[in-house]
Amino acid sequence: MSKRRTWSAASDLICVAAALLLSALTADAQEAQWSPLWDALTKRSDAKVVDGVNDKGKATRRIDLSSGVSFFLERDGDRIMSTGFDNSGRGAVQCSWEIYVGVRAYTEVCQPSEDQAFEADLDDAIARMNEFIVENSIVPVTKSELQDAIRQRKQHVGDVVRGQSDDDRRKLCEANPIRPMSIALRSASHDLRVSTLNTLLSVKRPPVKNPCL
Repeated sequence: MSKRRTWSAASDLICVAAALLLSALTADAQEAQWSPLWDALTKRSDAKVVDGVNDKGKATRRIDLSSGVSFFLERDGDRIMSTGFDNSGRGAVQCSWEIYVGVRAYTEVCQPSEDQAFEADLDDAIARMNEFIVENSIVPVTKSELQDAIRQRKQHVGDVVRGQSDDDRRKLCEANPIRPMSIALRSASHDLRVSTLNTLLSVKRPPVKNPCL
């Protein structure tokens, strides 16, 4: 009987110690500065913050914004890994930007001037998304930086087919992974593309990539 009592007491002591350790780790996670960027975001009036520790003992932080965007942070030593999710129901702006830029680069290289109305819609959509990203990104970014990224994407697609024969160029364009998305966007009506874009940009919120196609 005394052994059972001793083991029970020891077990209770271990549970209490574990609870105290977890509480201390969580407190440390709450008090530690993540970075000026993330600390500033948590101070926004529309931010809800949940701190914790994952099963690997690493400090975590979830930041939910009233706009429907959430950020998940994990500290690994001096590194902070972050992932943003758009749960607004309007779509992830960065994902849409990546798709539109990819399709525009594809059409310029593989289907130049084949559908100028479609190209104009792509240019207008990218310009509007650029404005949105510059205004709402939590990481400062300029319009010129975004335009440089677009030029680099176009150059990359062009480099793949440059110097190829017409037949090889056609095969490379057909094998481009962005081609199915280009076909889908092009098959949609102008009004549908504009309506979808209006919905995407209807609420100010940080542009993030997830969820993405």
